[in-house]
Amino acid sequence: MAGKVHGNSWTCTCNFASPPAQSAMRWVKCHAGTRDARGHLTQFAGGPADFRPNLTPREMLLKGMHGGIYFNPKGGKPGILYPRGRHPHGIPGVTISEYPKEWFEGVPVEAYASRRYSVVHNCYGVKSGLDQRGWEEHGWIKPCDPRGWTQWYFRYFLGRRLDDGEDERQIGRWRACAGAKGRWKSNLIAKCLRDGKAYDDATASPVVRQTLLHWAYELNRADFEAGATRVRRRGAAYVPRSQLAHVLAPGGPHPPADDEEEGERARAAEAKAEASRLGREERAARRGATGGQATPPTKRQCRGD
Repeated sequence: MAGKVHGNSWTCTCNFASPPAQSAMRWVKCHAGTRDARGHLTQFAGGPADFRPNLTPREMLLKGMHGGIYFNPKGGKPGILYPRGRHPHGIPGVTISEYPKEWFEGVPVEAYASRRYSVVHNCYGVKSGLDQRGWEEHGWIKPCDPRGWTQWYFRYFLGRRLDDGEDERQIGRWRACAGAKGRWKSNLIAKCLRDGKAYDDATASPVVRQTLLHWAYELNRADFEAGATRVRRRGAAYVPRSQLAHVLAPGGPHPPADDEEEGERARAAEAKAEASRLGREERAARRGATGGQATPPTKRQCRGD
């Protein structure tokens, strides 16, 4: 297995040891880490044109995600699908051995294989996201990727394709969160506009920024400028219109033309629960109640920046 590291990025240069085969699975060429003019990853082989995260797996690892526990099979609190009584070694299929070792070069082991969740290991110094049990209870976890979306994305980046509808489901979840009209991307843009802060000011909603990082996305200037126009015209999810009165275009936000604005209707319950949780975490962060952490670090202080 070989590859080339370019700053925070990694370019695949040969084959890799793929995980065990499963039904309805095939492999295509690994993504090369190339980007378009807007800073998004170029289209994935066989993937839809609008699925364009802008963080590679290596960049996610370098920046700091999931409280440092993601690739420890016993990391974090146990869920309900893989109880420790039946799985004493933790969640099966959680390993880094299937990935290029270059992805993990320079990344402290505790940043991805810790036993206990800690905000110290997160880029923005705050807790964000449900735990394993929460993911499982919401029905977001499938046996093919027992750790959830990030595990799916790492494998998709390597070239795994699932022909049973799972790729479409996971891409749809990303689209509703961080896509062109994604609710959390729009939410972050709206909060930057509301507070008069720059698109890359880490003090503007660090919890939402950490959430987006978990979805392989980081707000950039091009997306902020494009999204700001939409927010001024239509508002944004989970930001009261009264808070955006000074930035909305005359006449205020118009009702969405379709339910893509808020994410697919089938995900309404997920969105509502996530919004409530993020609101609580943001308030806790402002009160300094996130494990005694200081003010969230600036973007430059994040690992890999």
